[in-house]
Amino acid sequence: MSNSQMGKYVWASVLYYVAAVVGFLIAVPISMFGILWGVLAVIGYLTLITFLNFWRRRRHPRSAYQVELAKRRLDG
Repeated sequence: MSNSQMGKYVWASVLYYVAAVVGFLIAVPISMFGILWGVLAVIGYLTLITFLNFWRRRRHPRSAYQVELAKRRLDG
């Protein structure tokens, strides 16, 4: 595990948590406009969190994706 890989994972984690908080702070006021807007805000927030979590996990130095990339670099 190199420092640059861990640094990327740390920054991906920071971005994940910042986006989660900002998304929540945006979703709460939007939900006050009505039920439809509230449902759309919650669905959008959950979608954002799901995709950001998937993106963050792919950047972990010991993830299967990163291990496969390292193997390709060594083979090539």
